[in-house]
Amino acid sequence: MSNTNRRDFIKSAGTYGAAAGVGLAGGFGMANPEVLAAQATHPFGYPEDGLDVERTRQLGYDGFKGLVLKDGTRHGGCAFGAFNAIIGQLAEVVGAPYTTIPVQMMDWAGAGVVGFGTLCGTLNGAAAAIGLVCDGRDARGFISDLLTWYSETPLPTNLLAPTGDLPQSTAESNLCHVSLTHWCRASGLASASPERAERCARVSGDVAAKAVEMMNHGALGLQVPSEKTPCRTCHYMGTEYSMGQF
Repeated sequence: MSNTNRRDFIKSAGTYGAAAGVGLAGGFGMANPEVLAAQATHPFGYPEDGLDVERTRQLGYDGFKGLVLKDGTRHGGCAFGAFNAIIGQLAEVVGAPYTTIPVQMMDWAGAGVVGFGTLCGTLNGAAAAIGLVCDGRDARGFISDLLTWYSETPLPTNLLAPTGDLPQSTAESNLCHVSLTHWCRASGLASASPERAERCARVSGDVAAKAVEMMNHGALGLQVPSEKTPCRTCHYMGTEYSMGQF
């Protein structure tokens, strides 16, 4: 993975302000898709002073528990919590175009995508936010580092522990089902226990906070430890079916 310093990251992420909203307010019904793509401003940008990591952690936690939005609807869960913790702050600090993004759009990604236990919703929410902030290359770098961190770090961190420390576990995966299974085994607690829900609330905050910490530093390049086997060692594209290239 390439290394990017903070100055280069901020530059590549773009500036924010009135010009950032160009092309977002117009009508979309009759527009030429190619014209819309050309007018869209991306990436949306990131404040030079960054965001508050610990506030992000709290917002991610609170978002999991559930928030009532301005339209009166209530939303919560892991993906919403992580996404709102980042995008909600950017809407406050940056303004448009972040103010145009409905944070409830991430409801579907909770519990491993509509409850299917696939990619952890906290990662889905944080990755979606990163994808709005960064250009494609930087987004891939940050998201790759975030997934690596998630799979190797004992979670929850308990840096936010309103009811005391909870047992920790290492997911060794980015999948919701695997992550929860490891935690339940480590804790001796069932998946429907209140402690498990509290664990996921804290992880929502932890993942959002880590994403913000990475973007604040603006540096890519966390190394995958040598004892870990990269996914593409086994799963990669090729032309030899007999060699497992499928």
